[in-house]
Amino acid sequence: MPFFGKSDFAGIASTRVHRTAKLFEATLDRVLGERVRNDGACGVDLWCAIAGVEWYDRGGDSVTYSHRRAGEVVAWVREDGSYIDWYGSGEAGHVAGWIGDALYEAGWSWRIAAKDGPTPV
Repeated sequence: MPFFGKSDFAGIASTRVHRTAKLFEATLDRVLGERVRNDGACGVDLWCAIAGVEWYDRGGDSVTYSHRRAGEVVAWVREDGSYIDWYGSGEAGHVAGWIGDALYEAGWSWRIAAKDGPTPV
């Protein structure tokens, strides 16, 4: 017997707390995905660019990834492996020009996340 039933969730809307991350990850896949899938070194660049970096859209919503979660995102974009393959694979916080430029064109900017800044996903 489940702990919760359909009636426990009836009429409750999602708070959509993960919306910004989902939009950012879809952008990563659309804008950078082919290059990251074709070259593992680009996967390292991607890990570096999202681990501990705050990315924000033109509306001011932001997303920051822990080192582990950044590895999960790279594995997801590459459609291969797991987070451990990418975790610590480069210098966290280094945003390669090709990534910064491509994401800027797609509506995202970056800054190094403050120690007491947003909670990484």
